[in-house]
Amino acid sequence: MAPPPPKTTIWLWSFGLFPRRILYYLRAKNISLSVLATHNIHLVPVLLAGSSLISAPGHEARPPNTSLPCMRVEHGDGSTLWVHESAAVMEYLEEVFGVADAYPDLRGASIQQRAKARDIVSLLTDALFWGTLHMTNALPVTLAWSGLQAHEMHADTAAHALRKHGAVLDRLEEWARGDVLGKGSMSIAGDGTGTTVADVVLLAQVEYLKAMYGVDWCEGREVLGVWWERTMGQEWVIGNEELGGVEGTGDWEGILGK
Repeated sequence: MAPPPPKTTIWLWSFGLFPRRILYYLRAKNISLSVLATHNIHLVPVLLAGSSLISAPGHEARPPNTSLPCMRVEHGDGSTLWVHESAAVMEYLEEVFGVADAYPDLRGASIQQRAKARDIVSLLTDALFWGTLHMTNALPVTLAWSGLQAHEMHADTAAHALRKHGAVLDRLEEWARGDVLGKGSMSIAGDGTGTTVADVVLLAQVEYLKAMYGVDWCEGREVLGVWWERTMGQEWVIGNEELGGVEGTGDWEGILGK
């Protein structure tokens, strides 16, 4: 008889940049609440209360000194695994919900697509770094969390970061042009699985930054614009209104299904 699965708990602020990756991922994998329950996986809703992100009333408190998402895996032998980064959470879940059980492989359907997806995810990390550096030196609203004082914001730094950010997105478009425009691929990572982790990560960054700061990575960009239009018509995409509506409620059924 197989041992029961370990108890897995994932804390999620549904509207957040990195937590929404997990929700997009679960939708793209067709993983419902009942499937999560079968694997002893539990989602804890986190809400923004003032300037703090705390677990919703009636749910286990967010562990101290953690970012979001945060995942804890409690094994029957008493050992515990903590996973702190969204990319690592998705990688873990790929092992739990594998192709052997008829789930799509969001890492990619072929060695070529997997390599492209990993390339793009790495590039998106650079894009987020330079984009964030630009915003924290150009947008006063970021003072609430950037750690900077107003006098420490520098226009020259913002301008330099914006140029670097643009260059990274130029590179992304160059990499994806042949697939997105030439072949009409659904995924930013080319033919194979229609949705990859690269699509999940890219859409999370595009939609969050647009909603929170009015920054649109796809504006004026042919390849990203076409990719975005195609992607927004897919069933796994969860709108900002839906994500905001479940914040702190724990009503995951509306976006993940029973």
